[in-house]
Amino acid sequence: MSIIDRNKYGAVGVNKTVIEKMIIEELIGMSDSIILCNKKGKPIKDKPTPWIDPDQYDAIDVTDKRGEVNVKINIILKQGHTISQLSDDMFESIEKVFTILRLDKPKSINIKVRGVMSDTLVKRNIEVVRKNA
Repeated sequence: MSIIDRNKYGAVGVNKTVIEKMIIEELIGMSDSIILCNKKGKPIKDKPTPWIDPDQYDAIDVTDKRGEVNVKINIILKQGHTISQLSDDMFESIEKVFTILRLDKPKSINIKVRGVMSDTLVKRNIEVVRKNA
């Protein structure tokens, strides 16, 4: 649980699952350029749906240890998109979720590109990281 606000009446917290759900909703909006996948690089959904499939939670991992939040995301990049521009957009989207909840930005955001999808899936293992102070 991440603490948002602490006052004389107590603390307001947000469950990890809520943060994951908000991040997945942001990533579903980018479905024209990415496909969520599990840690082994297996695509979770071939056809995007307007609601969140429980399997999509396998693509994201939010950890909170000693007040430091780390986010890891596994994706497959669709051909024709650049990793650098797409990762910047994803970093901004994830940080926007934390800003909406009035939380500090995650200490690190790891985007693991597990492959590139054209007609077939070409396996890759590329990691892009943003560290916040």
